Amino acid sequence: MRKFINKILFWLNIFSIVFLLLSYLSSYISPKDNTILPLFGLLYQYILLVNILFVVFWIFRKKFLFLLSLITILIGWNFFNNFFQFRLPNNSSINKTLNVNTFKLLSYNVRLFDLYNWSHNKETRNKIFDYIKSQDADILCFQEFYNDETNSFSTLDTIVKFQKAKNFHDAYTYHVHGVYHFGIVTFSSYPIVGKGEIRFKQTNNICVYTDIKINNDTIRIYNNHLQSIHLQKEDYKFIDNINNEKEKIKGAENIVKRLKIAYKERAHQAEIISNNIKKSPYPVIVCGDFNDTPDSYVYRKMRNDFKDAFVTGGSGFGNTYNSNITGFRIDYLLYDNFFKASNFKVSRIKYSDHFPVQCRFEIRE
Repeated sequence: MRKFINKILFWLNIFSIVFLLLSYLSSYISPKDNTILPLFGLLYQYILLVNILFVVFWIFRKKFLFLLSLITILIGWNFFNNFFQFRLPNNSSINKTLNVNTFKLLSYNVRLFDLYNWSHNKETRNKIFDYIKSQDADILCFQEFYNDETNSFSTLDTIVKFQKAKNFHDAYTYHVHGVYHFGIVTFSSYPIVGKGEIRFKQTNNICVYTDIKINNDTIRIYNNHLQSIHLQKEDYKFIDNINNEKEKIKGAENIVKRLKIAYKERAHQAEIISNNIKKSPYPVIVCGDFNDTPDSYVYRKMRNDFKDAFVTGGSGFGNTYNSNITGFRIDYLLYDNFFKASNFKVSRIKYSDHFPVQCRFEIRE
């Protein structure tokens, strides 16, 4: 009997190894060519955990089979590195130093400042405002930004009033009655000397790039909001309460269908943005909500040869998606070698479905 159980566990281990290898492969093959592989990339952290458990199990059983999963994990060490950092949290101040070439950047998907929570939206909005004030950032990049011109839920003018970053580059993908605007914005305490945007057909996603003059240097900030999954209410019910067998199947099919559509669209968007980044005449920082994990084709395309501020200065898991299920890291700060990064931080405030990320950057001399 014991021999039979070991045999089953061995084959389960083999399957988990194959799944882990497929998750690695998902970052190299476009979802436009294969929509199944990205699902393995999405589940990377769970597949990784299963393989770690097999390593521990076989070690306790004093069998060299632990090497199978261990070697597979080590093959994908870069993926693990993007997922988890063995570093103690840096609780030191992230305020601007005396170095004139140092600046603090904050990126945050504010989810329309909780606009549709009609009974408490202004309360949430004001909490977000208080958080922004307290951070005193030099450059701020907001995704899912909302502003109206009726003064009933004003955000743009209010933010300009209470913070030092008074220059802004806003772009909107959706308008209602000409006074309600939905889009993206970058604020800067430094002069903005150039603006550009990348729009995508039949979608409300957008990328804006902003050229900012910092003393004698000009840098370019890419602020991105890529395709989301667009889960419906019934999808969230499925995630929170999986009881009925038929509902399980239907709910899973709906979510997988939406995932596949989003994967293809994001891949297309990432390729366009990546090509634009390569043509930048200035040093670049790329930030925003990519809506995809570090073990994905989108992340690899957007990162190019850049450094990831979480990898160079983060700690723990670095998840940025505020969810009841295990969090994912889908918001990023990427930068090229023109900069040095320090004091990376994820602020786990629950005013949105995303956590803000921030970092201090220094222009190399």
